[in-house]
Parts: sequence; C-alpha cells; structure tokens
Amino acid sequence: MENFNNKGRVVVGSLLIGALVGATVGVLFAPHKGKKTRKNIANSVKKTAKKIKSEINEDGQYLKDKASDFGNLIEGKISSAATSFKDKANELLHNGSDHQMNK
Repeated sequence: MENFNNKGRVVVGSLLIGALVGATVGVLFAPHKGKKTRKNIANSVKKTAKKIKSEINEDGQYLKDKASDFGNLIEGKISSAATSFKDKANELLHNGSDHQMNK
C-alpha cells in the first residue's frame, strides 16, 4: 500500500507541476489577446482537472479491487480453518465415541 501512496503522490504532483508550468509558459508566450488567453488557460485547467479526476478514479478502482481480493482471501482462509476444525473435532469425537459433528 505504501507503493500506491507514493505513486499517487507522484502522479498528482506531476500533473499539478505540469499544469502550472504550462499555464505560465502559455501566458508568457501567448500570441492572443487577454480574453482568448484566459479562455485557453481555463480550458487547460479543466483538462488537467479531468486528468486528475480520472487518475483518482483509477486509483480508487485499484484499491476497491485489492480490498475485494483480500476479502476473498480471508474468506477462503476462514472457510479452510473451519473445515479443518470440524475434521479435527470429528476425529477426536470418533476416537472417543460413535458421535460426529454435522458438517
């Protein structure tokens, strides 16, 4: 999970730095009037926001999938342990008497 946190920070940080640098360079070398430049900057910010949202959604889905996998793993381990426990209990009961636990 630590690797995921670092990856997410790097991605978000890179996107923010890229947007800032792009906006700054765009303003400094803008061939258009102020109104057009502001519109371009607004579009650039919207595009960057969409990219960040997409990355967050992908990372969220990744976490959801990992949590589901972990839940399935735990469920399997518990089921296996329960079966093993029942088998051992039946073995002990069988050795002591003719009764067995219901499986």
